[in-house]
Amino acid sequence: MTLALVSDALDPTNGWGQYACELARELIAAGVRVRLVSPRARAAPDDLRAHPDHHDLPSFQHGPRHPLRLFARALPPLVRALRGVDAVHCLLEPYAPAVAAAAGRRPYFVSLHGTYAIPAGRPWMERGALRWALRRARGLPANSAYTRRRVEQAAGVQRASVVPLGVRMEDFRLRAPPARDPGLILSVGEPKPRKGHDLTLEAFARLRAEGAAERYVIVGPYNPASPYVMRLRERIRALGLEPCVTLTGVVSRGDLVRWYHRARMVAMPYRTWRFDFDGFGLVLLEANACGTPVVSARDCGAEEPVIHGQNGLLVPPDDAPALTDAMRAVLTNPSRWDELAAGARRRAAAMTWRHSAQRMLDVYARALGRRVERAA
Repeated sequence: MTLALVSDALDPTNGWGQYACELARELIAAGVRVRLVSPRARAAPDDLRAHPDHHDLPSFQHGPRHPLRLFARALPPLVRALRGVDAVHCLLEPYAPAVAAAAGRRPYFVSLHGTYAIPAGRPWMERGALRWALRRARGLPANSAYTRRRVEQAAGVQRASVVPLGVRMEDFRLRAPPARDPGLILSVGEPKPRKGHDLTLEAFARLRAEGAAERYVIVGPYNPASPYVMRLRERIRALGLEPCVTLTGVVSRGDLVRWYHRARMVAMPYRTWRFDFDGFGLVLLEANACGTPVVSARDCGAEEPVIHGQNGLLVPPDDAPALTDAMRAVLTNPSRWDELAAGARRRAAAMTWRHSAQRMLDVYARALGRRVERAA
């Protein structure tokens, strides 16, 4: 059996790309006969760029971000690329309508990550095409139970399952990890309203005034002209926190891992913003792999990686006082921090990409009525 994996750029520096890279690697390692269908020029890892069965595809992220234009551009190369395959897995939702059309009678699957899987709020043609593609899919593996619920309600589908994301523990080990900074709070990801950096900033201001925190660092790319970033900077100035709040911009993977190890905690109070939401919160699991406790929110994808009281704390969404209390508990109670740090490593060790791939193979087997044959 040949399985086609349809993806955008195989680039581990962003969430979509990392998911595609890790799942492809683990399925290939498990012996599945995989055909990669993605922009070949944008395959960053050497092993995947050298994969012998790799067909080209236009990029959504690095091209016009218009789903209907993507459909027209992607359909012809997809029809060619899917010749001779037995099943298709669309790893990114924007490609789902084109995959559904190109697959014909072949069974296909669509991964559900978050906002892009929600038809609501889209122009009617785009909304209809996405619903059609999701409803025809043989399986819909979602990255969290929260994402599954949101998509089932919005698209009227009932075939979704949960295949959580994972980490590779060895990627987060350092020979000489930096010393913990007891007053350092870290957030990771591009500043957007749904990430809740504004809530963390308000909590940090209160905790710094109490002497419980000293520095707040936001790691990730940002656009200085973004209205949200400008409001964030205005609030930093108004609070007089310019000397102790840093937006780093893009950093290397090695530097990110060092930030995870230095931080006393990672705070990501995700919220639903209009139609946008975070479907999992992979940075929470990455922080856990470094032994760093996390604080996040309920009613979002963070409920998948975070077990409240074991590897982190969860608070109600958009609740700044509750967030402040939870962050204070992690920062000021050494025994509580030790318990959460130990639980963080256990949680990350249990949620690996290999485990995710095995769950995905189970999804294929249930949907197809048979195990996916392994290559000789």
